[in-house]
Amino acid sequence: MSSATVLVIGATGAIGSALVDRLIPDHREGRLRLAVATRRPDAAAWSRERGVEVRRLDLDEAETTGLQAVRPAFADVDRVFLLTGYDVRMLARSKAAVDAAKAEGVSHVVHVGVSAAEDTTIVHFAWHQLVEAYIERSGLGHTHLRPASFMQNLRLSVGAPGVLTHFVGEARPNWVDVADIAEVAATVLRDPGPHAGRAYDLAAEAASLSEITELLGKVTGRPWRYEPAEPRVFYENMVAAGADPVYMACVRNVFERTRNGSLIEPDGVFGTIEAVAGRPATSLREFLESNRALFSG
Repeated sequence: MSSATVLVIGATGAIGSALVDRLIPDHREGRLRLAVATRRPDAAAWSRERGVEVRRLDLDEAETTGLQAVRPAFADVDRVFLLTGYDVRMLARSKAAVDAAKAEGVSHVVHVGVSAAEDTTIVHFAWHQLVEAYIERSGLGHTHLRPASFMQNLRLSVGAPGVLTHFVGEARPNWVDVADIAEVAATVLRDPGPHAGRAYDLAAEAASLSEITELLGKVTGRPWRYEPAEPRVFYENMVAAGADPVYMACVRNVFERTRNGSLIEPDGVFGTIEAVAGRPATSLREFLESNRALFSG
C-alpha cells in the first residue's frame, strides 16, 4: 500500500515551515509523502533541498482562469494542510483550494482558523468560520485548528530595550506557541481518522502583558516594563507600512474589544494541545526561555 501524500499550503509561513520540519522524518522514512505548494517555488527551495516536492500554486488564478488552473497542485494528494493569507481574499482562495481538493479526490483537509466564539462579530474571525463552514459543506474529511494569539508576535511588541508595547491594556488574552500548532497539525495529518470532524481551540495559557514583562525580567535578568498603546496607533502604523487596511481595521477592533472586555476568549481550551499531540503545551515561560536571544538585543 502506497504512503499517503500530504500537501502543505502555506509552507513558507511560521506555522507551515514548522509543520514541514515535523513531517520531514515521516517523509524520509516513507510513512507519508510530503509536498509543499507555493505561489513562488523559489521561496520554498529549502524544501526541495530536503527532498520535498515543491508544487506551484497561485489560488488567485482560479478566478482569472478557472478551477483547472489550480487543480494540478492537488493531483494525487490525500491530505491537505490549508493556511491562506490574512485578508478578505482568503475566502475566494480557500474556496478554490477546497473545490480543487475535492475534484482531485483529496480525503482530508486540516484548516487553520482562529480561536473565537461561535457567534463572533469580529469580521476576520467570521471569515475563518465561513471557510470552515464551506469545508464542512464540501463533504471532505476535515479538522479545524483554531489557535489563540501567537507567542511569536510578542517579539514585534519590543519597541525599545526593556520595553514591551501592546494594545490590549491589562486584559489577559490566550497565547499559543506556533510550534505547538504545527505539532497538532502534524499529529492530525499523520492519522486523520481520530480527528475527523473535530475542531481544536489551541492555547497554552492566558496572561496580561504586565505578567509577560515580569516573566521577561526573570528570564533575561534585566528589568522590563509594559507600555500600553492605543489600538489606533497600531492601525496607522501598519497601514502606513503597506498592510491591508480592511484586515488591519479588524485587528484594531480585536485590540479595542479585548481591552474593554467585550471580547471573551473561549473557555476550556488549555488542555487540547496535550490531548491531541501527547505532550504539554509550551508555556509562556518556556517560550521566552527558548527565545531569550530575541528579547535580549
